[in-house]
Amino acid sequence: MTALRGVVLDMEGVLHVDWEPLPGSAGAVGELRAAGLELAILTNTTGKSRHDMAVRLGEMGMEFAPERIVTAAWATAEHLRTLHPGARVHALVEGGVSDDLAGLDLVDDPAQAEVIVLGGPDGTWTYERLNAVFRALHNGATLVAMQRNRWWTTAAGPALDAGMFVAGLEYAAQVQATVVGKPSPEIYRTACTALGVKPAAAMMVGDDPESDLPPARSIGMRTCLVRTGKGSSFAAAVDADLDLPDLAALPEALDRIAG
Repeated sequence: MTALRGVVLDMEGVLHVDWEPLPGSAGAVGELRAAGLELAILTNTTGKSRHDMAVRLGEMGMEFAPERIVTAAWATAEHLRTLHPGARVHALVEGGVSDDLAGLDLVDDPAQAEVIVLGGPDGTWTYERLNAVFRALHNGATLVAMQRNRWWTTAAGPALDAGMFVAGLEYAAQVQATVVGKPSPEIYRTACTALGVKPAAAMMVGDDPESDLPPARSIGMRTCLVRTGKGSSFAAAVDADLDLPDLAALPEALDRIAG
């Protein structure tokens, strides 16, 4: 087996919950780095830019360069620049990712758009806004989703994520969304590129055995489930190389494997 050289970390539910650091996560990041492993983050979080995430993580004692943070929002912008160059884009997204979308031809009116982009939902997603997006799709616009998670973990409990809106618009407009973030295998390759490590020498650590781990395994990465965040809601055993209570347990578990 190829020696492990890098670890890709999911963020929400692995490092923190609703920006409250999970116990031991900062220490684990330090231990993994001290062991000589390259680290990167892969997250479907769509409300903040990579720079803003780096700042927030740094405040929690976890230092990551923005270039080592692969977000669904940033990857979606790269997707649009590559596959829809010059297209008029209506982005139904949170304002915090505006930096990542810089340079795209953004339009306020969905009726003028050639591409509709869905990010993470918030209180501004009214019926009127969603209906205008539906009409644009019905009239031929392309649907691109930053992610399609079912739900996510907050300090107040589970919260609906973008998946229900993506599925609903697909159903209503009879279109198929291109999903850029997890669980698309391509974004895992992007994370490995950010590490500078081939997938066979990398491990994905996540709290969701449905969306975090199978795509990683499909490209040859090793996998680790942590039972924080969403991980605590899955009672059954999962198909993962490691099944741990939290990120703090990972450095010792890797030492055992290496030994």
